[in-house]
Amino acid sequence: MHVSIRLTPVVATLAAFSVILAHATEPEKTKLKIAVGSQILNYMPVELGVKLGSFKEEGLDVTVENFQAGGSKALQALIGGSVDGTIGFYDHTIQMQVLGKQISCVFLLNDIPGVLLGVRSDLADKVRTGADLKGLRLGITAPGSSTESMARYYIKKSGLGSRDVNIIAVGSGAPGMVALEAMNVDALVYFDPIATLLARKKNTTALFDARTIEGSKQAFGGSYPTACLYLQQTFIDKNPETVQRLVNALLKTHRWINATPTEQLVDTIPPGYKTDNREVNIEIMNASKALFSPTGQMDMEAAKVPLAVLSDFDPKIAAAKIDLNKTFTNRFAERAAQQLK
Repeated sequence: MHVSIRLTPVVATLAAFSVILAHATEPEKTKLKIAVGSQILNYMPVELGVKLGSFKEEGLDVTVENFQAGGSKALQALIGGSVDGTIGFYDHTIQMQVLGKQISCVFLLNDIPGVLLGVRSDLADKVRTGADLKGLRLGITAPGSSTESMARYYIKKSGLGSRDVNIIAVGSGAPGMVALEAMNVDALVYFDPIATLLARKKNTTALFDARTIEGSKQAFGGSYPTACLYLQQTFIDKNPETVQRLVNALLKTHRWINATPTEQLVDTIPPGYKTDNREVNIEIMNASKALFSPTGQMDMEAAKVPLAVLSDFDPKIAAAKIDLNKTFTNRFAERAAQQLK
């Protein structure tokens, strides 16, 4: 049923005036390229925002470029200057600071990682804990990716050495599932929608499932912020109004995700982030809807968890004096919350 709401002239004038006030400054740049490391569900809001028109409402023309090989490739695109921003894991802001490059998270998509580490079901009787991965082949998305960081941390936490497990890059999403099913790897680090597909096929047994706070604590010792929109600090300084509008659009999209019934959400999300089976898609979203931050803001205590994970196996990060205040800012998300009341 369509309901038509007519504003009185005074209310309409006030509403228009508030929009003008919110955007008193024109964006410095209107055409933008945003990279994603793959089409894992964690990254879905940026393409959904394009589909919903959230970015257009903010006066931005956003093109999403998908680097299916993994988050490290999307990061390289940002550092190389071929894209304006990247939807990738917050870890990268810490890793880049060690290398003298300052990138900053301006909007946090995921308060929890939504990552799983599972073994093939035919090995489930033999592999019950992380320690049992010794001598096996573990699939990650790409070298230098956050899936590698998480895998190496879990391996070390389980009492194994860096050479006890053979880590193999298999790509993200469907290629990883294919590698597991073809027995090219014995275990895999993966996300939804692959997580739900593998569970339905009963092809894997998860050693940890960090699609919940409890699972994140089990694997990493706390809530682990993951996907975020990060930008080079020079871009942020040069284009503050553009950044504000990017964040506004993402917050609008996240609010829509969290307020929308699962069935409607499943029907709307872009094809690359779902299967051809609607029932499966509903199951995926029910398992992972908690991923999407309602505020887009980073908590300092949560930011310390990825730093601890990275420091635990990377001596360069452990030795560096990382300034977490330079790895993220909440000022754009805070302002977005005020503008979008």
